[in-house]
Amino acid sequence: MEFEEFEAQVNAFHAERAGRQYPPGFQLFDSWTATDDDLAGVEAELGTQLPSKYKRFMRVFGGGVFSFVELLPAKSPDGRIEDLLSVNAGAYAVPNFVAVAPVGTGDWWGFVSENGVCRDQVSFLDHEDGSIRYDSDDFYEFASIKGLRMGR
Repeated sequence: MEFEEFEAQVNAFHAERAGRQYPPGFQLFDSWTATDDDLAGVEAELGTQLPSKYKRFMRVFGGGVFSFVELLPAKSPDGRIEDLLSVNAGAYAVPNFVAVAPVGTGDWWGFVSENGVCRDQVSFLDHEDGSIRYDSDDFYEFASIKGLRMGR
């Protein structure tokens, strides 16, 4: 999926929900955007290049809540929230896998990294058996299906 198509989906999603009343404190998007420096720091620390579509998403839309999916921000906005480095450089880091979104059960969506470069495809990491399975062609498709629930 290309950025323009994905951006049109996001705009349609916003338009469809304009004027709806939500409970106090509820929000559909956190929008903790990343800077080029934030992303370069993550890449340097993890020793892998993140996919270009993912980096553009993080610069434009950011981490945190993205409607129906939660995305790790590149850098915690307050130091208390998990971010890309705290999850992927910590005790629970999985070699050759960059986790970007928790499933909520201990499993993760993320990118397989080979020779210092992450694949464009989003994969699913099963924490129980360590298996990694293909999920989506690229990050825009993943965010469209999981976050915006397009195509359902």
